[in-house]
Amino acid sequence: MAVKDNEQLITIGSKYRIMSIGGKDDTMTSTGEFRGYAAFANETALVLKLDASDGQEEGRIRFLPYRAVMCIDVLEMASKEVKEKKEDNQVYYR
Repeated sequence: MAVKDNEQLITIGSKYRIMSIGGKDDTMTSTGEFRGYAAFANETALVLKLDASDGQEEGRIRFLPYRAVMCIDVLEMASKEVKEKKEDNQVYYR
């Protein structure tokens, strides 16, 4: 992937594999489409719609708090039309 292509890697509609901290000394792998950000307790979480890989339940929505994320692999970038269409999605705090 060229540098110009990865200026904004975490984009809505793109597919990612995210490794995060699980229970105790365990890690959890989540693979699916990035749907946006959400307020989760007192922090922000990545919202992922899981696919069927790695034995996951397809279609399940998973919230991954930032502090738990260990690494993110970019599997497939969303098309330019999807990026432009969902550009206004943000997290709102009240």
